[in-house]
Amino acid sequence: MFILNRKKVLLISIFFILIGIFLRFYQLNFENYWLDELADFWVADPNITLHATFVRRELVDDQTPYLFQLFLKIYLKFFGYDPEIGRHVPFFFGVLLIPFIGVLSYQVAKNNSFLFTILLVSLNIYLIKYSQETRTYTLTFLLSTINLIFYYKIISSDLIGFKRIYIFFLFVIFSVLSLSSQPFVFIVLFSQIAYSVYSFFIFKKKNYLFFLSVIFILITYLVINYNYLITQLSYNEYFLLHEDWKFYFDYYFSRFFGSKIMGLIYLSTLIFLIIRFRKMILFTSNNYLPLIFILFFSYIIPLFYGLIKVPVLTDRYIMFVLIPIFILISALIFKIDNNKLKIFLFISILIPTIINNYIEIQFRKNTKPEFTKLLNILEKHETKNLTIYGPKAPEVIDEVIENYILSVKVFKNKNFKILNIDNISSDTKMLWVICYEPVMGYDCNISSDKRKNWILNETKKLYLLKAQLYEIKN
Repeated sequence: MFILNRKKVLLISIFFILIGIFLRFYQLNFENYWLDELADFWVADPNITLHATFVRRELVDDQTPYLFQLFLKIYLKFFGYDPEIGRHVPFFFGVLLIPFIGVLSYQVAKNNSFLFTILLVSLNIYLIKYSQETRTYTLTFLLSTINLIFYYKIISSDLIGFKRIYIFFLFVIFSVLSLSSQPFVFIVLFSQIAYSVYSFFIFKKKNYLFFLSVIFILITYLVINYNYLITQLSYNEYFLLHEDWKFYFDYYFSRFFGSKIMGLIYLSTLIFLIIRFRKMILFTSNNYLPLIFILFFSYIIPLFYGLIKVPVLTDRYIMFVLIPIFILISALIFKIDNNKLKIFLFISILIPTIINNYIEIQFRKNTKPEFTKLLNILEKHETKNLTIYGPKAPEVIDEVIENYILSVKVFKNKNFKILNIDNISSDTKMLWVICYEPVMGYDCNISSDKRKNWILNETKKLYLLKAQLYEIKN
């Protein structure tokens, strides 16, 4: 569509990446931590031993792999145990994935469509928000992208000599790392195997080096993660429900792209492009087909697992499905010969994406407990005694929440104290009781045996949090 020299391509790439960096850094700590982030932050405490970290994982019944927590623990060890500093880790992964998906996109299409991929990824509100959440998801996305870069290299026909060994080991390493960040990445590995088998029979492509690498990947992964994998497979119950009928008209695209209308735009564009180029994609040897396999199996495998055992499908678990979505849309638009249609598709995706991005950021609403805002409100009160109340939750959850509050700057700077609700001293006259509503089933009433001589004076209610000020009559 446009002929650009290398210098211009480089400058445009850098500009688009800088947009992505800015959008991920802006409002980085707009929200406080929610329960899963609180648990990761507690588990990754750099002031405890590695053994204690794994003990804490068991105490909170952590079902996510430990790789992200190890990265978080190391980073907090060097830069300080602070929730705002913890947000740097997903931010860095969220930034790094932008140039890497650009590299992968160029590998697939061999043209400047990778610039459009970089721009769409930089602007994607879903990836922006997960780059601001202290969880494993941006790490998984980054490692899956790198894994696919080396997958395309290992199945290429121009590997010779030492380069074969070099690429082989890099592919094995990043495959194991990506699988260790999120077990759902097995979908990517399965898709790679399925495509390699398909191309062997249909296109007579002998990807022996890849098949050999699969053996090394599985053995290495099982050595490192055997206990974790067996534990995950043993679950017969999970917090998710089966997908309702609406899922089959949306496939999480409204979540991936910020709204129902944005999801419809991206989904309809993707379907149109795949249908338009179906013969080229399905019946010729090309770089698009592996992405189609990932796209297909990312939904089919979790849905099938849900039918035979327990529902496990939700959008963030298959976030890597955005990799084929972005690349296929960008690359296939570039393949359209009709310039008017090509420009129309560019505009129909890019303009709504920019508008939606602006609306999402400018009018962003808080969706997580407002600990910092609550402490700022309580700081103006003469009473600085706090206690965490959550008898309906496991005792460790109180410790997880307390650990976070103790680490927040406003708590450390304003002379707050946290007291044990079961051991309130006789000289304590006033006390703020803080309740994190989700772990209490949204019922923060204190049992009568604990508040026999307590008089409720004041209540502060914020999103997912309630603070009640009691006067204690001894």
